[in-house]
Amino acid sequence: RHQGPHTDGRQTGDNEARERARKRHLRAVDLHYPSKVWIPSAESALLGSRVASTTSMRSVAVGAEAERFRLANLQPQPGSTHRRRRLGRGYSAGQGGSCGKGMRGQNSRSGGGVRTGFEGGQTPLYRRLPKYPGKPMGPGHQYTRFGVIKLDYLNQMPDGSVVDFPALVDARVMTDTKENIHKVLGGGELTAKDLTVRAHGISESALKALEANGGKFEQLPIRKHYSYEVKEKKPLHPRNKKNKEAKKVMAANRK
Repeated sequence: RHQGPHTDGRQTGDNEARERARKRHLRAVDLHYPSKVWIPSAESALLGSRVASTTSMRSVAVGAEAERFRLANLQPQPGSTHRRRRLGRGYSAGQGGSCGKGMRGQNSRSGGGVRTGFEGGQTPLYRRLPKYPGKPMGPGHQYTRFGVIKLDYLNQMPDGSVVDFPALVDARVMTDTKENIHKVLGGGELTAKDLTVRAHGISESALKALEANGGKFEQLPIRKHYSYEVKEKKPLHPRNKKNKEAKKVMAANRK
């Protein structure tokens, strides 16, 4: 095959450019990994020799000949650490005189500055935010809020009746409250006889006064969303396993 007149010159230029790139690469490798580089090629064992292939030139790895890391030879990478800046040792050092802190003010003094969280005298953030008792992030103290039923309210009910909060509201003795659960509290004399009081709680003094007049107390379950209305249970589906009556009917029909 005939080659043109400029083919040899072009190949020579490419080889020279490739050789310059190879030397730049080897100098960079020697800078970052001094005396600890192993190029996996026999012809390129020495940094001054030519590289056999492009793959061996690009793939540089630390092999078995490199020194292993141990506690005795651990050291930071070059350029990752800096010497301590010496302050107040003359202006030629770059940090003389005021040492880079300025000439006036609290922060220029030795030990100057304010404590963490200080905002110049105004109420700081950690005092503006609400606090939770108990654990640092809550939930804090938990308590149950009851609606109060006084003994005076019970005195306005007829003797021998069943008294609860809906009955007091129907008799216009009490008005509706935002609490769903209620507690009977003492404070006064109980004159009504033989009352059956249904509530979620009662104090000791109110219980003694109620029992002294022949009454009794029925404890209601304490739930956050309690409802006095008794909901009728829906009838069970005939195929429900708990519907025993439906099972008997279905068994009789089979016979």
